[in-house]
Amino acid sequence: MNEIVKDEIKRKSFHLLLLLYTAAFWYLPKKIVVLAMSAIIILVGILEWSRFTFQKFNEFFVKNFKGLYRKEEINKISGLIWTLSGALFAMLLFKNREFVLASFLYLAFGDSSAALIGRVFGKHKIIGGKSLEGSAACFLSCFTAGLFLFNLPFALFGAMLAAFIEAVPWKLNDNFWMQIVNAGLLTALSLILPSGY
Repeated sequence: MNEIVKDEIKRKSFHLLLLLYTAAFWYLPKKIVVLAMSAIIILVGILEWSRFTFQKFNEFFVKNFKGLYRKEEINKISGLIWTLSGALFAMLLFKNREFVLASFLYLAFGDSSAALIGRVFGKHKIIGGKSLEGSAACFLSCFTAGLFLFNLPFALFGAMLAAFIEAVPWKLNDNFWMQIVNAGLLTALSLILPSGY
């Protein structure tokens, strides 16, 4: 297994910590989770500022958390703050808990499986360097997650939309947009599909 794949596995394993705020959002009052997420984002923001301000601290952080930071994130904001901010905005913008929860699960499992399968088995490139194999893995992961929340047609169409959104080469971090856009698309889908969700 090459170093790139190992680092991707580390990053995506860390990605599964998303399930912590996913569970919190499902079981705790929304107001408490929103306040907690806001506080965490502020703390992460202070940490990021410290990294950029104190070179030694940045070097220590990057060295000891090797694999969690991409090369381009060494001197830029890490994906963590984008992920947390995207989750917070999804919570604030959309009322339906199932749709917001699904958007979190799509990111945790869909994005992770797309990256790992794409890195190891991706041979057929599509949009922005993403692979057909990675997108297929994203679809299957999102569809499986969706079946725990929605009926079959809704889970199917929701997973198709999520796989497309994951493949789009966003200018900003996709961890931010995936949660917001997917929650919005699921909301729109619920108005279109006659079977509901």
